This record gives sequence, structure tokens and C-alpha cells, in this order.
Amino acid sequence: MEAADVFDGFIDEDGKFKEEMIISGDVRGLLNLYEASYLGFPGESVMDEARSFARSHLLKIYNTTDQAMAKQLARALELPSHWRIRRSEARWHIEQYKDIEGIVDPSLLELAVLDFNMVQLVYQTDLKELNRWWKELGLPEKLEFARDRLNESFQWAVSLIQEPQFSYCRKIMSKLVCLVNVVDDVYDVYGSMDELQRFTAAILRWNAEELDELPEYMQICFMAVYNTANELAYYTIKQKGFNCLPYIKQATELERGDILKSVERYMKEKGVSEEEAREYIRWRIDQTWKRINEEIVMTTTGRILYSRLAVNLARGHHFMYHYGDANGFPTIEDKDRAMKLLYQPFSIGPMVDL
Repeated sequence: MEAADVFDGFIDEDGKFKEEMIISGDVRGLLNLYEASYLGFPGESVMDEARSFARSHLLKIYNTTDQAMAKQLARALELPSHWRIRRSEARWHIEQYKDIEGIVDPSLLELAVLDFNMVQLVYQTDLKELNRWWKELGLPEKLEFARDRLNESFQWAVSLIQEPQFSYCRKIMSKLVCLVNVVDDVYDVYGSMDELQRFTAAILRWNAEELDELPEYMQICFMAVYNTANELAYYTIKQKGFNCLPYIKQATELERGDILKSVERYMKEKGVSEEEAREYIRWRIDQTWKRINEEIVMTTTGRILYSRLAVNLARGHHFMYHYGDANGFPTIEDKDRAMKLLYQPFSIGPMVDL
């Protein structure tokens, strides 16, 4: 039985969803139908029909429902739950339900609050250690042109690896993203063509003995990348017997140039309007998610972790780029989400007698 088969009872002989669903006034059911439609696989047209049906009616209902439900509808229509990172989703739902009696078992709600606060405290401990590392590295002070994106880099890490027990993975990923940002600034903002060619050669050969041929700011940048990458490689070889150094080096060997955004590139290649290009990109994102959904279901037991990381990576892109560029130019919305995810715990009232 395929996932789409569960909708058969709601479809009439013409393959359309029954209007009785709307007449019954089941807004919650309609919202659940809409969210479920994002779990479809490639080629499941009934899931597309479910989404179109649910979305059109939710838009009509939006202005006539109560305020609490309207908030849920607005959030779902903006971005489905399946595409959002889990910890941010948990925060939002706790905020929605903690002041509404009878919606959620108080004991479960208190456990959710405690869980969120405890995990957030782990994140804050991670960040304290990363801040010490970043200050000791001294790159923002020594390289004035380089961006200080430690918090944003850590958000990337949290979106990918949210479980509290994986602190080391989050910290290493944060360090690498920070350094990639600095290297990116060396290429795009500061370095001359001759300097960049020599810097690229040094990275490719991974040879610290060539530092004398580089200007001081590049020596500092090279050694920061070199030492951090070697530290990670040492750890993974020692703990896992796997040499990850070639993959880390590859992240700093990307050719730089004028890279058009997806929308701009499609407009230029196809000669279409911005709206047509945006619609195409939305379609591509949707098709990619369908393939991800299928891969999750087909994944063997031994590869569950990898499929989970792939899903989280996709969710992380939505988290970081939904309102713009949270890594490069964070908006007010981006900053507010970061504060709630990493810094602002829930206040805890009287304990529930469990």
C-alpha cells in the first residue's frame, strides 16, 4: 500500500477530493491533509491534488477562523512542517499550546518544555567552547575584511545535527563553516589574482612549508584551515579509522567567480520573467523533496543516519535562506528565530505531579 492510497476514501469517481470535507468545517483535518501532501513520492498525482485542494480551501478559510488556528494556517502555508528543522518546530508548537487549556496533556507539555530547555543548554555550552576557539584563533581581529559568522555557522550545524549527544560533530562543523566563510572572503573580497593563485596552490598541495610565499593575512588564514582540518582528521582516524582530510580539503578548493543565484541564472538561460523563474525553482525544490521522501522510505537500516542527515541538510537550507540569507545578511526574522532556538529558554512554572 502506497502512502497516497490512504486518500482513496476522500476522492470521488472523477478523481477529485470530495467537497463534503469543506462542508463539515473540519479545519484541522484540512490542515492535516495539506501537511500530509508534502510526504509524497515522485509521480503520486493524488498527493499533488490533495495539496492543491487543501491549500485553496485553507486560503478561503483563513480569514474566518479563530486567531490560534489562523496562526497555524499561516505558518503551514508559508512552509510545511516537513520542511522545517525539528527543534525550531518544537519551539513554535510549545509556544502555541502552552497557554491553551485542554489542547495538550499538561504533563507532556511540561516534558516538552524541559526537553527544549535542556537541549538548548547543551547548544549554549557548545557555543561557549566555540567562542573560546574563535577568539584564540583571532581571525576577525587579524583579518579585518573577514566576516565573523560564528553564530550563523553554529545554526547551520544545529539544523543538520540537533541531537544533544553530538556536540563534537556540531562544533567541528561550525568551525569548518566559519573557515569556509573566511576563505570565501579571501577570494571574493580581498585577495589579488596573483595572491589567490599562490594561495590555491598552497591549499592544493597542503604544504605549510610554502607559507613564506604568501602575504601575512593568507598565512594566518592557511594555518587556521590547516590546523583545524588536521585536528578533525586526527580525531576521525583515531576514533573511527577513517581519513576525512581529503573531503575537508575539497571544501576549500572551490573555484571562485561570479555565481548567479538560481533565479537569476534561470532567467538568463531561458529568457523568462522573474516570476516564471521563481515558479520553476519552487517546482524543482518540490520535486527534490519528493525524491528525498522516497529515499527515506527505501533506505536500509545501515544508512538511516545518512538519510536523516540529507533530510536535515535540506531543512537547514530552508531555515537559513527562507527569509533571505541568514548566513550573510540575517533579517530581523532570522535573528528572532536564532534567539529562540539558541538563547531564550522557556520559563518553567509549577512542576506537574508526574
